[in-house]
Amino acid sequence: MSNWVEGALALAVTLVLGAGLWLFTGEPVGDESPDSTTPIVVDAEAAARGQILASDTGCLACHTIDGAISTGPTWKGVAGATRPLVTGEQVVADNSYLFNSIIDPPSQVVSGFEPVMPATYSEQLTEQEINDLVEYIKSLS
Repeated sequence: MSNWVEGALALAVTLVLGAGLWLFTGEPVGDESPDSTTPIVVDAEAAARGQILASDTGCLACHTIDGAISTGPTWKGVAGATRPLVTGEQVVADNSYLFNSIIDPPSQVVSGFEPVMPATYSEQLTEQEINDLVEYIKSLS
């Protein structure tokens, strides 16, 4: 078989498989970016509790809420944003990422920062308090 026939055949197979995946999933193949038009929904009462908690527990000693650089990443605009990690990976700062970053901070360190956040918050805070902090962080986006 000639090279152009093999190339055309490979292209045809790729197109058919891509179309089949699109028909099956309804999603374009290779489009892994989150929908940036999806609004961030915030529980205002939980966010208010989280704001008080952030101040009372010392979170704001390392994290800013105005975009300024500090020891830890700013919380302004972080919810829903893509975060580059020191591992080279990129993750979306969704509820799970934000929650996990509080209970297991060294697991996903943001690029440009050192893993200095204490990993003791999972022992000091209740699940509800951590969720309240997540809602506060989301309210800053």
